[in-house]
Amino acid sequence: MSVSLGLRGVTKMGHPIPRISTPSEKDVERRAADRVRLFERVAIGLAHEGKNPLHNMALHLQLLAEELKSPQRAGDSRWEKHIPALRDGIGRVDALLRSFGEFAVPEHLPPDLAAAARRAIQLFAYDVRRAAVQVAQRGPQALLVDSDSSCLGDLVAHALLACIEYARDGGRVDVTLEIRGSKAVMEIRADGGLGNREHALPHLDAARRLAPEAACELSIETPTAGGARLSLSFPHPR
Repeated sequence: MSVSLGLRGVTKMGHPIPRISTPSEKDVERRAADRVRLFERVAIGLAHEGKNPLHNMALHLQLLAEELKSPQRAGDSRWEKHIPALRDGIGRVDALLRSFGEFAVPEHLPPDLAAAARRAIQLFAYDVRRAAVQVAQRGPQALLVDSDSSCLGDLVAHALLACIEYARDGGRVDVTLEIRGSKAVMEIRADGGLGNREHALPHLDAARRLAPEAACELSIETPTAGGARLSLSFPHPR
């Protein structure tokens, strides 16, 4: 039986030298797509598996709180002040995992523009802190649009990240949602800060590519004085 190893030669010790080839552009794209599939599976697993220990901790926290309120513990308040902080921490991680799971598998979510904005702000909170940017969202708590849920979240995320980069180092990003006639509109405004246009451009390019798939009319303004204004307009179901 003959086996081809695809080798260029052997070393002095008789060990084969692997052939090293330069990947083509198509190979690089396939590799990126394969890695995205892995990240999707990891995200789904993390969102589900992370909830189990959180729920278990929440249960034991409740039991601990009841024990501290028992007659035997009356007057001992050394631990009671920690209970709200622990509840808050568990709740925040639980909400983060829920948003992470929704972002990873958005196909079954309703196309809610307001929820997509909140989710993006929550998931990219680390980027916001690292960029020293203040972010605020205003408008209705729910705003359904005629769009494809599978790409709506990505579009909103790229638009938000672009504005975060334009407001980097001391700026502010304001996300405003409103209904204008038959349209639901999200405006993202980046003001102040030093900004980093180079880091923002890939996100703007991604937003431009995603907009047609999401049935979005996208308007981008980047004034020479700095900052950015993005307007995302969607059909609003009556």
